[in-house]
Amino acid sequence: MPTAAQWFVSVMIVLSGVWGGHALTKVDQDLRIIYTEYTLAATDLGHMNARLIRYRTTILRAIGANTERQFENIVESLPEQSRRIEATIERYMEATKKAPSHLRGKDQETAALIELREKLDQYIEASHHTIELVRHGWRAGSRTELQRAREAAERYAAEQAGPKLVAVSFALDRMLEIVAEIAGEARSEAESILRLATSVVIGISVVLVAFVVSLPVRGRP
Repeated sequence: MPTAAQWFVSVMIVLSGVWGGHALTKVDQDLRIIYTEYTLAATDLGHMNARLIRYRTTILRAIGANTERQFENIVESLPEQSRRIEATIERYMEATKKAPSHLRGKDQETAALIELREKLDQYIEASHHTIELVRHGWRAGSRTELQRAREAAERYAAEQAGPKLVAVSFALDRMLEIVAEIAGEARSEAESILRLATSVVIGISVVLVAFVVSLPVRGRP
C-alpha cells in the first residue's frame, strides 16, 4: 500500500500540474483573443484613414463632374464606400466584446470608440449635404445655378465637412493609441502569469525533491 509520504508527493505533483496547466491555458486564450479577435480588427481599423480619403476624393470628383450622368455614376459608389467604413468599426466593436474585460484601458477604449463613431456619423452627414447641394444644381437645369451649387458645395466641403474629417482622423489616432496600450498591458499580464507559473512549478519541484531525499531509506530483505 502507498505510504503517507507517497500520497503527499503524488497529490503535490497533481496539484502543481493542474495549476500550471490552468495558468498556461488562460495565457494562451488571452493572447489568442488579443491577436485573432482584437489586433487584427485594430489593423483593419488602421486602414480606415485610407478609406476615408478615398471617400472624400470621390465627393470632390462628383463636385467637378462634367455631366449629370457622370455625377450620378460617381456618387453611386458612395453608399458602398460608407458601408465599408462603418463595417470596419462594427467589426472592431464585435472583437472588443470577446477581449478580456479586466484590462485597465477598456473604459477609455469604450469612450474613444463612441467618440469615433459620433465623429464619423457627423462627417458622413456633412458629406451627404455636400452631394445634395450639387445634385440640386444639376436638377435646376441652369448652368448658372449649377455653378452656384458647385461653389456652395466646395465651400461646404472645405469649411464644414473638411474639419469633421480631421476630427475623425484625430479620434481614430486616439483609438489606436489606446489599442496599443491595451495590447501592451495584456502582454505584460501574460508574461507575469508565465513567470509566476514557472516559479511555482520550480518551487514545488524543489520541495518535493528535498522531501523525497529526506525520507529514510528502507533496506530490502
